[in-house]
Amino acid sequence: MPAGPFVRVDHLVIAVRDLAAAERDYGTVLGCAPSSRAVHTELGTGNVIFALANCYLELLALGPAPPTHPVAHALAAFLEDVPEGVFAVALGSDDLDATARTLGAAGLTVGTPADLAIAEADGRMRTARLLPIDRAQTRGVNVFGVMHDRAAIPLAVPRGAPAAAVSAVDHLVLFSDDLDGALRLWRDAFAIPERWRREFPDRGTVNVGLRLGGVTVELVAPHGTTRGERGERLWGLAYAVGDCDAAVARLRAEGAAVSDARPGLAPATRVATVKWKDRVPTLLIQQI
Repeated sequence: MPAGPFVRVDHLVIAVRDLAAAERDYGTVLGCAPSSRAVHTELGTGNVIFALANCYLELLALGPAPPTHPVAHALAAFLEDVPEGVFAVALGSDDLDATARTLGAAGLTVGTPADLAIAEADGRMRTARLLPIDRAQTRGVNVFGVMHDRAAIPLAVPRGAPAAAVSAVDHLVLFSDDLDGALRLWRDAFAIPERWRREFPDRGTVNVGLRLGGVTVELVAPHGTTRGERGERLWGLAYAVGDCDAAVARLRAEGAAVSDARPGLAPATRVATVKWKDRVPTLLIQQI
């Protein structure tokens, strides 16, 4: 089987209004210290990164100057409607030029790969190469290709017992009103393999798991033939922990609201829900 255009879910971009507050709160939920802090002068944004085992989280906020770059304008518009949310998915490539050709052959409109200079808080400079993908063809989801030196971003270090801290991203939840349309993009054009499919009649949904580089993209669509015009919507995140009960105890000791651990919907799992308001819906999940 030919290789797909992407090799991993490189990182997930979470838009936030207050970067310092988000760094503090995500440090508590993840149980880790951040990996890096940086600014993107060209974009007019700043970020904090938590690099996990299979994927990293990028907390992204606007800089102090009024937005001028298209990315900053899009971020500002997004944050007018919500105080926080999953803003974009970055899919990793080892050859962005080849990726652009593959996506073009699949019928997608892509831009030209371009370098972005990133100024780290410690004075280092690094570069990421980005491939824009026409948002009109991704049903409203911000998706882009990226190639960079992943070794330049150290793994986030647990602040306590590793089993009580988040180690990886388990899955990203994406709501769709058109499962066939979503699959044509994520499974067929992006060539992310479908690994499982489950129907939940009591919830009225069919859930499909696509897996790339150790991260599952879970498509959640209405059960049956319902079709609409809302397109796709990035929604929530589930993080892997070694011991769900220990993670719950750690969070409560740090003053965070979290449910009791309980059996998950997926076989052989235990989960707990982080109960924070106006934030990304967040689940902790342990494989047992």
